[in-house]
Amino acid sequence: MKSQFRHCAIRSLIENWELKIENSRKGFTVLFAVLIGSLLFSLGIAISQLSIKEITLSSTGKQSETAFYAADTGIECALYWDLRPGGSVFPKSNEVGEPNPNTVSCNGQSNQVSFWVEPTILAATTTFLLTFVPTGCANVIVGKTAAGSTVIESRGQNECGAGVNPGRVERALRVRY
Repeated sequence: MKSQFRHCAIRSLIENWELKIENSRKGFTVLFAVLIGSLLFSLGIAISQLSIKEITLSSTGKQSETAFYAADTGIECALYWDLRPGGSVFPKSNEVGEPNPNTVSCNGQSNQVSFWVEPTILAATTTFLLTFVPTGCANVIVGKTAAGSTVIESRGQNECGAGVNPGRVERALRVRY
């Protein structure tokens, strides 16, 4: 009986030991699964953050392009009205008087021209604002001197609403001749 008891005790010990080994393997599998899941989750978060930054950068590039083309259109409009065959509509000094006509038509719309004379009376500056559909505008400044030199500056913006907008982008171009 002792040998049978001993045999039973040894068998029980071996079975318990195998059971502990099997249970510890199950714990390792769960730990391994949690580790892999955490790694994949972290990788997904990193990829999504990178994608968001790329989308933001792409949007900013598009807005910058809108502002640049608005500025370019303003320059082209001012050059057309300054160098047209009938003569410039922009005065060279206060002796010439108000711009004639007092509106310029660019981009399919008429734009009111404002005028002021520099204190030296040897130069005049004319400004007008172009607006574009659906967004964008250009503030154009034409400076002419009595000596004949001209500076045209156009500041294009991606949107022209009032107030502060952190998404507003401005690009400027200047032409001298």
